[in-house]
Amino acid sequence: MLPKTRLAISLALVLNGLLAQQAQAQQPPPNAYRGSSSVYDWDWLLKQPPEPGGSLPTTSPSPAHEPAKGGQGGNILPTIPASPLLEALNRLGPAEREAALTQLAGADNANLAQATLGATRQVGASALSAMLQPDNGRSRLWLQSLSNVGRFEPAQGGKDFQQTTRGLVLGADWSLGNEWRLGLLGGKSRSEHKGSHFRGELDSWHAGAYALRQDGPAALRFGAIHSSHAGSTQRHVAFSGYQDRLSGNYTATSQQAFAEFGYSLGNNQLSTEPFAGLGYQRYSRQGHTEKGGEAVLKNSGQALDNFSTTLGLRAAGNWRFGHGMSLTPHLSAGWKHLYGELDSITRQTNRTTAMTFTTRGIAQDRESLAIEAGLELNLSSRHRLGLGYSGELGAKNSNHGIMGQWALAF
Repeated sequence: MLPKTRLAISLALVLNGLLAQQAQAQQPPPNAYRGSSSVYDWDWLLKQPPEPGGSLPTTSPSPAHEPAKGGQGGNILPTIPASPLLEALNRLGPAEREAALTQLAGADNANLAQATLGATRQVGASALSAMLQPDNGRSRLWLQSLSNVGRFEPAQGGKDFQQTTRGLVLGADWSLGNEWRLGLLGGKSRSEHKGSHFRGELDSWHAGAYALRQDGPAALRFGAIHSSHAGSTQRHVAFSGYQDRLSGNYTATSQQAFAEFGYSLGNNQLSTEPFAGLGYQRYSRQGHTEKGGEAVLKNSGQALDNFSTTLGLRAAGNWRFGHGMSLTPHLSAGWKHLYGELDSITRQTNRTTAMTFTTRGIAQDRESLAIEAGLELNLSSRHRLGLGYSGELGAKNSNHGIMGQWALAF
């Protein structure tokens, strides 16, 4: 009877050990959240907040082999410091965690493409403005000031993104025969960006060329501009007792090109010109890594390009005062249609949480109204002063610019 009892006890112990090993194998390791691939489409994430019971580990993974230290028997492992960022996230409920992740994702970094393109369009407008002025067969030197303010509605809610730009563009052009005019331009501008817990600065250099072919009332206008950008960003993250200030530096380039056909109607005192234009714009930003605490992000870069068409009408008058002086008011309005993707995606990774945020930037307007208006004062046959307004108005975004110009014919 005794041997059977011992056999039963032995079988029970073996079975219990097997069940314990199986249960342990089915449990996730202590750092399962940290090692997993956490990629978030931000539009989806804001609609699907984390479950109340979900939490992130607050310590970094333990090394595979750690020598025993301290205490009698030498079996006490050193304490691994906790992560303040992960601890702060774990103290939050679903709604609060959603707001915290919005800060952590750095969504405003994805808005830089649209803001930069909105500011550089005024450089292209300065080349077009130079070609619209009568030249009387002379060469010209012109200087134009840039002042641009843009307001954009973000794709993921929150505070509107704003950009303010100031700059100067210097250009020169000359006649080639009776029909062609060629020109070159260069410029410098500085932009400021403001968003939700976000500020940025951007220094830009611009270089371009333009050409005009005038054949009676018909005109063909071409232009191409390349811009080089060096920017800096600052973000502030604060939730559940955790605070962090992040900064970053990045480089980017942008290009724009346009071709336009116009046909002038009227006389020297009052004229109108229906026109049709084709445009192209491109933006490319290199990846960069922020500096700061645990909330730093590694940005994979960003790219965006679009074609556009514009159909519109210009009108201009001309009042002469004698002694070579005259005043020319002008107004134009055009309907612009954009082709291709309206927004761009940027991916940013946070090393502490192992989260990758897939963030959509500001969406451009598919349809927008482009308006220009201004006054030009001819002081003499050689000197001209001008002041103008340019704007682009869409359903969600708007850009407004003021330009002052001086031109010298020689």
